[in-house]
Amino acid sequence: MLQKFFAKLSAKEKKILYIAFPIVLLALFDRLLLGPSLNKIKFLDEEIIREEAAVKRDLRILSYKDNILKEQQIMDKFLLEEIPDDDVINNQFFSIVEKLATQANVNLIKGSPDEPRKNKDYIEYVANLDCSGDLKDVINFMHLINSTDDLLKVVRFNMTPKRGTPDGVTASLTVIKMVMDKNMTSFVVAEK
Repeated sequence: MLQKFFAKLSAKEKKILYIAFPIVLLALFDRLLLGPSLNKIKFLDEEIIREEAAVKRDLRILSYKDNILKEQQIMDKFLLEEIPDDDVINNQFFSIVEKLATQANVNLIKGSPDEPRKNKDYIEYVANLDCSGDLKDVINFMHLINSTDDLLKVVRFNMTPKRGTPDGVTASLTVIKMVMDKNMTSFVVAEK
């Protein structure tokens, strides 16, 4: 059947057939084998680029691991395994404040606790203090409170001059103590 078909063709038609046949074969090869293979290679190259970017990002995060663990160790001293009773914390709180007042040569006149304020990640214990002393001593006392490792901070104060003394002041301070439980903090790094 093919021989009869070729026999009927003229020389010019045979030349065209000999030229067209390889072109059609190349086109079929491109559509059936080469095109899908090149598309798959292109897809794999894009996937490799995405994965390399993800690996670089993960390596960058891992490079911070030591810094994160060091910061975690620093924070561990502020995190309690279990929060003691409010009375125990208030006693410790006032003990620290009294020690700092003695260190700064300030007389504590009165100290009274307020209700603790519970937040998502920590609890704030509040104390209202009345104290007196020289201005520089009261300011030193406030600085000692703010710079202690016991997470204390003066959040409000009011000073008035003390009558009869050139540098004497009486001050009303509101001081907070922050207490954090390991179970309530959301920023704690997963176990090492």
